[in-house]
Amino acid sequence: MQILKYHVFRKPKRLKNKKLVRRWYYYWVDETGKKIQKSCGTKVKNREQAEDFIRTLPQPAPAVIPNKDDAVKRLHTLPLKNPDITVEDIAKNMFLPGSAHIQRRAQLKKSVTEESMITNRVFMKHIIATWGKRMLRSLELDEIMNYLFSVDRSASWKNQYISNLNEIYQEGQFMGCKVYKPDFPSIGKIENKADIFTQDDLERFFRPENFTHDFFFLFFLCSLSGGLRLGETRGLMARQIVFDKKAVIIDGYLKSNGTRTVYNKKGTPEHPKLRVVPYPDLTLNLLKASIEKNNTGPTDFVFTYNEQPIKKTMAENAFKLALVKAGIAKSKDELIKMGFWQKGHIQCAASELTPDGRRLIPHSLRFTYITRMSREMDAHTLKKLTGHDSAAMVDYYNRKNLEMALAAIPCADAATNALLPQAIGNT
Repeated sequence: MQILKYHVFRKPKRLKNKKLVRRWYYYWVDETGKKIQKSCGTKVKNREQAEDFIRTLPQPAPAVIPNKDDAVKRLHTLPLKNPDITVEDIAKNMFLPGSAHIQRRAQLKKSVTEESMITNRVFMKHIIATWGKRMLRSLELDEIMNYLFSVDRSASWKNQYISNLNEIYQEGQFMGCKVYKPDFPSIGKIENKADIFTQDDLERFFRPENFTHDFFFLFFLCSLSGGLRLGETRGLMARQIVFDKKAVIIDGYLKSNGTRTVYNKKGTPEHPKLRVVPYPDLTLNLLKASIEKNNTGPTDFVFTYNEQPIKKTMAENAFKLALVKAGIAKSKDELIKMGFWQKGHIQCAASELTPDGRRLIPHSLRFTYITRMSREMDAHTLKKLTGHDSAAMVDYYNRKNLEMALAAIPCADAATNALLPQAIGNT
């Protein structure tokens, strides 16, 4: 059986009428190691059709993939010190399938997924366009940082740019370019945390009549009960729920493009970062009833619409509508007047949705879970339940509000009374 050299994938495309659609494409690596991608055509609507399409194509010329012997041979032919290498010489072959760079990343247990390669390749092209003709040794910290300060991009984008630049320096070492690497500082992000729900918010929000579809009540209750990320709730399968142990196994999430991973956030297929989360009886009973009612199989998604897993945009809009119906957000009339209500869809920043400017989003349920659970357990235990690497991240999510602070005040009458001079009481 012939092994196909083509690989299919789907990505968004903006049409001339500004409509955003998702089209199927395929790519292969040519004989020079360059990645080539082309469209499968507008008639291809799903993965099965895309895979049928590539089977009709003639096989491309084999890619030049360096093997172990080639790598050793090339290593001995490199000069011990070769500072005269341009940024483009190093970056042009990075994040390409089958490249020596990808093989090294795999050895270092770094991500080598198709999605990761495509994302990082975009940054490589940005870096090559700006600095490609420069010798790597000639780059200075101040000019790199001044360039990043001047571009209209988010702090996350700029920090990823710096990360890719650091990896170019590292890759240069394997090419004999042993030069000094500036210590590029990370760029601070604007604090934009989600706010948490108060007890009154929760009582008003979790009412079945607030939700556009019945399943969304349980959908968001499931998120709150285990502190799940939106993608984890969307990707929840019946097999993950262990009713006799009163727990849910979190072993993957649903991406925005509809594909489900076999690893959790920040994980990889080799190191999936699985976790087990205890669930309250109320939520488990509702989940069991839903699974039995819908005859959900072990590998079926628990939450679906038109026999497909819930889309991220649909869940986000259902969340906003529930806030409006619960009276937590601005009223429908106010939103229409402000131009934020578009045929049943709310389009505005989260802080503009609420009267008090609070940023309530689906991720607020995870913030609320961690904040409330921190009353009952230490950060070391809680980080295992939430899938964080450090207790510092647990503290980041801990958003104690004034209501909780007042409720947590210990009884200190004796201490506060003894604090004052006795003479005051005699005046």
